[in-house]
Amino acid sequence: MGVMKKSVLWAVLVLLAGCAKQPGDIVAAAVPTDGYMQMGCQDLAAQKNSRQAELDTLSMQQQQTAERDAAWVAIIHVPVASMTSGDQAARISTLKGEINAIEQARQAKACVGK
Repeated sequence: MGVMKKSVLWAVLVLLAGCAKQPGDIVAAAVPTDGYMQMGCQDLAAQKNSRQAELDTLSMQQQQTAERDAAWVAIIHVPVASMTSGDQAARISTLKGEINAIEQARQAKACVGK
């Protein structure tokens, strides 16, 4: 493979790495359950519902950003959408971790389903 082809391939890989991730590919952050263990079942359910609603909204935005990035990369080889503050990966990761921690606290308190 020639130097030019290698350079182009490398540039494409670097740019693709900068694209926004699909929401389903974002891993949950590690969030301790300590703060949630002090809450009652109703409060935990309310917290989970609130976090889930925010996660749903941000996941929809993230999906759109990932799709726009893919389109921009195909056209001009630059992930424009995620470069313009559309990437919500960090917040999505945190929300997923918080939901997991809340669910663990609910299970520990035997209030799953309540």
